[in-house]
Amino acid sequence: MNLKPFYWNFDNLDATFQGCIPQAMVERLEQAKVEATDTRAAVLVEWQGEAMHVAESGAKGGYAFRCDTGPTGAIWFFSRNQNPKNWNIRVSNHANSLASLGLGGVRAEMHRFLSAIGATVRDASISRVDYCLDFLASDIEAATGDAFMLDPTAFVMHSHTSRADHDDDGGIAMHGVSGRYTSVTCGKMPGRQVILYEKSREVRQKQKVEWWSHWKAARTCQNLPPLGGKERVWRLELRAGKDHLKDRWGITKWGHLDTKIADLYARALADIRYTIPNISDSERCRWPDHPLWAAARRTVDTDLFEMTTGAEPGVIKEVKRKQQQQVLIAQIQGLAAAYSVAADLPADADLISEAAAKAIRSHIRNDPDRFEASRQKAGRRCRFIDDEEYGAPNCLDDFVI
Repeated sequence: MNLKPFYWNFDNLDATFQGCIPQAMVERLEQAKVEATDTRAAVLVEWQGEAMHVAESGAKGGYAFRCDTGPTGAIWFFSRNQNPKNWNIRVSNHANSLASLGLGGVRAEMHRFLSAIGATVRDASISRVDYCLDFLASDIEAATGDAFMLDPTAFVMHSHTSRADHDDDGGIAMHGVSGRYTSVTCGKMPGRQVILYEKSREVRQKQKVEWWSHWKAARTCQNLPPLGGKERVWRLELRAGKDHLKDRWGITKWGHLDTKIADLYARALADIRYTIPNISDSERCRWPDHPLWAAARRTVDTDLFEMTTGAEPGVIKEVKRKQQQQVLIAQIQGLAAAYSVAADLPADADLISEAAAKAIRSHIRNDPDRFEASRQKAGRRCRFIDDEEYGAPNCLDDFVI
């Protein structure tokens, strides 16, 4: 079997812009930041048709404001400074936006957003670009004939790499559970990192359920059967931070990225390799590439492009909305149990649900203003996963969270 990833795409894009936002927007964000500090919760702001959640804190580097445009958008950082010659704007795009729109789509969306809010932009500088490749454990095992177990000792960093590359590599970090490794990281940011880890485990642990939707869409595009939600998915992630991009490759502008990024990732996969160990050969540099690594190198050499999954932003929002519903239902169920004990009610479903429903009806009828205020507050929190224009897409009918 010729192993290949079933999904490959850019996974992270950070950039800084030379320019500034309008003074009127600075004043509006100042107000929202004060409110966020008072309430200890992000505040929804609508500015010239663009919605964002404004946090109570900014970020290092003189960025006073941190604004999140939702799970299919980005986190924007703005400075109060009004000198357009300074680098007053920074952005970190969410992985969902890159999966849905691709690198080109996200670049266009960033500039559209800046234009919409009335920002003055003179130039842009790229500070981080990540690329990922996802493999099914079953495909790896079919290609090798053996069960796949991540082996940290199988990573080889070539001795002929330059001193700067050794600095970029910076050693190996390993993480595991129950006697097996689930993640190995080579390198450190803001240099270069190469990471191989069990992505499906992270998805389940951190409730990033939208990734099953992305993977389903990607496999559908390739006429591959959809995943059932129990598969093991291994991700190879290639990260290039600001120091590596600028100092080692001279990548700062979009044009540099377009012409050099494939070579950058190819070099990373050559300098750091995952191999099939040969204990009879003490020269580790002669150990052959593992089929997973060979597949990654083929993809970067021949197919490096923005493979959008086709999972529209509305689909991802619907997945997030259903996930939020499940969280709230679980909280209600837990409170119902606690209430039944406090109210000295027997463990009877009808009695408990009737008592809870009576309390809820009484609250809504007797204090409608307070209830409506709570609804509006919840609506502002859920602004980016509750757009009515999307509705409930049919493609989620057979999707189980």
